[in-house]
Amino acid sequence: MLDRRHFLGAGAALSLAPFAPIAGAAMAQAPRAPVPTGLRAAGEADVLRRDLLNEPVILESIEVLAVERQFFVRAKDTSGREGVALANPRLMRTIHPIFNQRIAPLFAGRDARDLHRIQEDLEPHQLNYKWAGLPFWCAHAWAELAVLDLLGQVHGLSVATMLGGAVRRESGLYYASGDRESSAEEVVEELRGFMRDSGTRAVKFRLGARLHRTAQSDARDARLIPLARRELGDDAILYADANSSYDIDAAVYFGRMLQDQGYALYEEPVRFDDFAETARVAEALDIPLAGGEQESSLRRFEAMIRDRVVDIVQPDILYFGGLTRAIRVARMAAHAGIPALPHISGGGFGFLNVLHFAAVVPNTTEYQEYKGDERVPHEVIGTGKPLRPENGKLAIPQGPGLGVRFDPDMLGRATIVTA
Repeated sequence: MLDRRHFLGAGAALSLAPFAPIAGAAMAQAPRAPVPTGLRAAGEADVLRRDLLNEPVILESIEVLAVERQFFVRAKDTSGREGVALANPRLMRTIHPIFNQRIAPLFAGRDARDLHRIQEDLEPHQLNYKWAGLPFWCAHAWAELAVLDLLGQVHGLSVATMLGGAVRRESGLYYASGDRESSAEEVVEELRGFMRDSGTRAVKFRLGARLHRTAQSDARDARLIPLARRELGDDAILYADANSSYDIDAAVYFGRMLQDQGYALYEEPVRFDDFAETARVAEALDIPLAGGEQESSLRRFEAMIRDRVVDIVQPDILYFGGLTRAIRVARMAAHAGIPALPHISGGGFGFLNVLHFAAVVPNTTEYQEYKGDERVPHEVIGTGKPLRPENGKLAIPQGPGLGVRFDPDMLGRATIVTA
């Protein structure tokens, strides 16, 4: 049985408890170790190595670009130099007015090296704190990523160097399936295919019906959990994400099924915003619980870590507001002795941001989330090749800034989104 206090990323297949009606799961109680003092300070410190950035980079504009159903964010300085980040099209299609009205104006005229100060100024500026939430911090994340790319281009430094120094040059990946409509057999076949094609041993699939459960989803979950272990093998690293589908009893029931099958991670079993329920489920199980992808508040992450609500914190690089804020969460988690595993919101090129997080965070896990590549034309600086998995791993780009160059012809056809 996995010890949820020690996230090992592996497990052996054990016997399956028979499916039964969900009712009255017993709540075990286990003592929790106290969190060391200084947790807040660990989350408030600046992440950017300003001492390495000896040239001012005064921002002239940050713009949203649209081309061929894709969105980019471009940061330009007063000397005409540029940094570019790819935005998630599904999100940016809705969020760009917040970006243009609430985020971009505060960057104009500022020294890009003051990224931490700009970030701290965002919420009090024109009552932005009343807007703060996932859309607001997504918009900030895209601005930050473009600014980091610009700073790296100007100073010839990688993101990893600017954010404290690399601790790894490649990362394992786990493939995350978002499929809830297919049968258990079809999902397992999808996972098997990706494991074969990419070389990874780690995969994640969905449980429940997202924020609720049905008789059909319960039956599917009860079949899928043992089927994935049996078909993918004892060596497979298996994760399951319930997306807040269960009540406490169901969460414990299926959690025990997962831990009996040697699963390595159980994500958001109950409502993501109910810390008390999550903590009760965590106390009843040995499998590591993960959560935090929906969170946009640094203080709520602090409480989640302080109170040991979960065993693995999952800041989403976009939803939570960018790389530097996510790294601050990881530092708090490290202070408390728990891992930080970033989440990818949607598909697109989000795994690039996750790789840069993994490059500088010692207390992340062996496998990082991967949802496939939407084939946006690009090349890794220094290799001339696109960023693709090899032998179950992704190499972390080492070039200046974000380390990738998007197709200049594609960017040349882009139009500025002003609405």
